[in-house]
Amino acid sequence: MRRQGGIVREEAAEILALHNGDALEALRTLIAERDAVEERLAVATLVMRRQCAAEGRPGG
Repeated sequence: MRRQGGIVREEAAEILALHNGDALEALRTLIAERDAVEERLAVATLVMRRQCAAEGRPGG
């Protein structure tokens, strides 16, 4: 599902406002948050693979 353009623009403006208009700092924050989400996803994937392997299911 894709967001409508207006909603995305409002979120972008809010993020920029939270960083007092500092676009570089806003990008740094978004990148750090993305990295944290990717790390959590990698851990969850590893846990799921181990569980599948322990249960003898495909995918592990």
